[in-house]
Amino acid sequence: MEVTISCKFKLHTTEEQRTLIMQAAQAYRNAFNSISFSNFEEKTSNIRIIHGKYYQQVRLKFQLPAQLACNVERDVARIYQQKWDFCKENHVAFEKAPKRRSLAVPYTLNRTFSIKPDKLTVSLTTLNGRLKDIHISGWNKHYEYIRTGRIGDPVLVYNKRRKFFSLAIPVTLQVNEQQQKEVVGIDIGQRHIAALASTTGKRYLIDLQENAKQRKTHYHEVRGQLMQKGTRSAKRRLNAISFREKRFVSDVLHGVSKTILNTHSQAKFGLEDLTDIRERANTHRKNKEARRQVEQWPFGEFQFKVEYKSHLYHGIKVAYVDPAYTSKTCPVCGHVGKENRSNNGEQFLCQNCHFREHADIVGAINIALRCLVQTQNINLGALVSGPRCVPPH
Repeated sequence: MEVTISCKFKLHTTEEQRTLIMQAAQAYRNAFNSISFSNFEEKTSNIRIIHGKYYQQVRLKFQLPAQLACNVERDVARIYQQKWDFCKENHVAFEKAPKRRSLAVPYTLNRTFSIKPDKLTVSLTTLNGRLKDIHISGWNKHYEYIRTGRIGDPVLVYNKRRKFFSLAIPVTLQVNEQQQKEVVGIDIGQRHIAALASTTGKRYLIDLQENAKQRKTHYHEVRGQLMQKGTRSAKRRLNAISFREKRFVSDVLHGVSKTILNTHSQAKFGLEDLTDIRERANTHRKNKEARRQVEQWPFGEFQFKVEYKSHLYHGIKVAYVDPAYTSKTCPVCGHVGKENRSNNGEQFLCQNCHFREHADIVGAINIALRCLVQTQNINLGALVSGPRCVPPH
């Protein structure tokens, strides 16, 4: 089984190299915006049309090498296609041309980019030719990945706050596919970050530690104060706080997902398809703080961490299922009804067969049942009859 992950490395450049790379990144961004604005009248996402109309203009006006000029055209076509898909799906008008503000340049392996994994050096094409033997540094595990895996086309990114360039290099690894011995349904909750139900009989809730909730609330309050202040220094501080909060949230979700993977090392995970979750979630409540508590944790990022770790470390793919009515459906008799849940939403009591359980646990059981379509020889009874477990730490 193949698994593709993104390995991030920092570029260690001289001042001259940094200036040349910066010029190339700015030229790429300006070329993208120029084509995007010119293409807005026609709004085409056809790469051949874009290439025929704008290739020479990009080459002459922005002095980009041929391959980078082609990457600009592909980038514009991709963004316009994404914009068209979004507008059609949400029934909104395409009213504004996409604009690139950040400095991000997609490079092409063995054309505008090359790497020497053993020496940890790369070479990049700029407006003034090739820069060779640029040293990179990163996580030790990523060093191993770029030496053993198949490297793809990287993306050069500029960190404006810390003023350095980094490379995000996709690496495809061969992982031995394993046979799962259990199926675990994971229900993403609003009061509890996750509820799990396994075909081995384990059922438990995972809550965030109180200090994590307090720290998240602290970041929210500080950001509110800085936004209200509105000065230039406050905006700089707000930007720094936002990055710090993002890293903190990512670290918390890494810890939770790692605990789940270690507890169920041979499990096939059933996850909810979270498409349009913000629109479907019950966030139109009067209490502003309650609404913030519901929306503050990135459910999609949490699922992504569970997915890639299950693929990479255990060789087992996850399954996404339709989450509709999972917390309102009785897993014993199949009765569906809003009245099955109590007023506070925590408890589930089937009005037909009187099965009683925590509502989030019921959601996890139903997710596991839907995931079992892809699995054989599993003890279905353990899902609803197993004992409640203490969550792992």
